[in-house]
Amino acid sequence: MKQVPLPHYVGKIHPNCDYVHGQIPPVRGVKCYQVTRANARHPEWDDNTGYTYKHAPDLCLFHGRYYIQYLCNPESEHVGAGQSILASSADGVHWDHFVVSFPPYQIPACTLTDCDGVTTEFSGDTFAVMHQRMSFYQTKSGRMLISGFYGFTPEAWICPWDRRGIGRVVRELYPDGTLSDIYFIYPTWQAGWKREQLLYPLYDECSDDGFRAACEELLADRLATQQWAEENGDHDDIITIKHGKNQSYQAFCWYHIGPETVIGLFKHSFCARSDDNGKTWSPVQKSYSLVMSGQKVWGCRTPDGKYAMVYDPTLETQHRYPLCITTSSDGLAFDQMRLVCGDLTPKRYPGLFKDFGFQYMRGICEGMDQPNNRLLITYSVNKEDIWIAHIPTPVCGEETESVLHECLSHPDVLEKWNLYCPKWARAEQTADGLCMHDADPVDYCRAERLLIPSTRFHATISLTPKQTTHGCLYLTLCNAQGADVIRIVLRDDGTIYLRTTTEIPVGVYHADELLSLTVHADCQTFFCTLEINGKPLCESDGSIRQFRFMRAANSISRFVLRTGAYPHTPTLDMDPEEYPKEVLPCSDTPVTEACYTIHRFDFSTTDK
Repeated sequence: MKQVPLPHYVGKIHPNCDYVHGQIPPVRGVKCYQVTRANARHPEWDDNTGYTYKHAPDLCLFHGRYYIQYLCNPESEHVGAGQSILASSADGVHWDHFVVSFPPYQIPACTLTDCDGVTTEFSGDTFAVMHQRMSFYQTKSGRMLISGFYGFTPEAWICPWDRRGIGRVVRELYPDGTLSDIYFIYPTWQAGWKREQLLYPLYDECSDDGFRAACEELLADRLATQQWAEENGDHDDIITIKHGKNQSYQAFCWYHIGPETVIGLFKHSFCARSDDNGKTWSPVQKSYSLVMSGQKVWGCRTPDGKYAMVYDPTLETQHRYPLCITTSSDGLAFDQMRLVCGDLTPKRYPGLFKDFGFQYMRGICEGMDQPNNRLLITYSVNKEDIWIAHIPTPVCGEETESVLHECLSHPDVLEKWNLYCPKWARAEQTADGLCMHDADPVDYCRAERLLIPSTRFHATISLTPKQTTHGCLYLTLCNAQGADVIRIVLRDDGTIYLRTTTEIPVGVYHADELLSLTVHADCQTFFCTLEINGKPLCESDGSIRQFRFMRAANSISRFVLRTGAYPHTPTLDMDPEEYPKEVLPCSDTPVTEACYTIHRFDFSTTDK
């Protein structure tokens, strides 16, 4: 077999998957926002479906508005009346509009005989499920098509593709956000369907010449239709790269590294290369240095002219974390693995094939409108919620400038802060600073600032808690692996605690009153001192009190604020099919909101 240059990882960093964050250093300035929070009890607080299985999101930017389409089922993969939802946002942060893009499809009573002679009978009571790899296609004239794939499953563990498919449906997304009627662009004829059995017309029956031309442009684009490989099967000429012997090549994505040279990526570390713009391809080969499983990978060129791959660098398929990015200058040799997200909301609902973690990540396909100076990635979490990550470009994995004095109300300051924002635990910048809200009973809000690694330093944070009777705030100084070294906690009884070898009370705070906390620390002795509102904590003899670190560390490189404790689950020994067996109690109703306004953060090193 002729060897051709393919993507590979040249870095030495690999995650420790005993931790969701993998102990991987984060990308500076990345911000993660929850798009949907599944809610069976109160669907009006989510996307109005009440469905708790949400997966396979895809993303586009169209006429200044962001769109994500994702599929959903009532509880499990391939079970129930599947449908697709289109979410939209003006800024990619606040997702405020959800519509059904492809509704549940009730299969009419009929008998099918597929091309292999296998007969399937439908009573008229069966609903299709959706399982598509891509959603958006923008034509050269600027029209946007949105599509999905309907199929049926005799058993929950069988995919609804090929001879179990009904077909790919399509509709146009108009500039004002409205949608055209639904048409079949590519029925699964090999399954035995007849035209009169399909619930939607064929695209070429549409009276809109421009829509028909847009569909034909999509059908002629072999890079785009290669994404349909699993749905259409190997027999179809529209699929260029066929599956291997006893091996399927799934979830294709691609990027150009030259005018005619295309790199194709698949699940499970498979890669291929075309030097004629996708007409012919090298044999698909496994790139063993790319540590991946069945969670998908997204590869693309970034706005700064470099390349990125976003994936979970783990061989586990049931534990899909951490979510990481690697970068490359040529699209082949990837290095500098950095963390995109290491905060994992608890899985709240049971369901079949709902793996733990971050998965099925996709960005905006090349050829479509792209945002400036950032890479956007949408992904499913626990196959239950949909998220989006805003990754600044160029991708920076370390801080190179001193923090000194930062006013968090200044518009540009938050560019270097990392945020993790569930829908019910948001961080918002205001004229007073960074407001961290939390009404989520099972998750938290996080804000993080990378620091130049320092062994001796002074750190001051000024903030205003809005309450003393509920909520808590963790203020932590961490090592490069993300472990807490110095931890201060504002508990829900108005008491300030410091974690040394145990957690001890060191002061009080009051609602709506400015609180200043200053830490002086030395990683050579593993001791620190603490000032509250400018007054050092002292021993009974008046000497300044010294506190032991929570753990030994060579240096401090991160400052983290969290409105809750970092979770220590899931573990690699937890089976996602066994957890949770029932709906996580009290997880679908917000609690009383806690709020903390962060005004300033000062950090200065005394290292020589």
